[in-house]
Amino acid sequence: MVTDVQLAIFANMLGVSLFLLVVLYHYVAVNNPKNHGPSFSTPPFLNIQLYFK
Repeated sequence: MVTDVQLAIFANMLGVSLFLLVVLYHYVAVNNPKNHGPSFSTPPFLNIQLYFK
């Protein structure tokens, strides 16, 4: 049978490992050499540089 302490340790280890996987995914996604430009573009009505030329 699984005790409460064993279940708590398992849940904590699972949570920590999932958190570290998310951090690793974001680190790899940010440092990907294939993507050099931004992944989104500013809509034209929000581009403030158009108004100050």
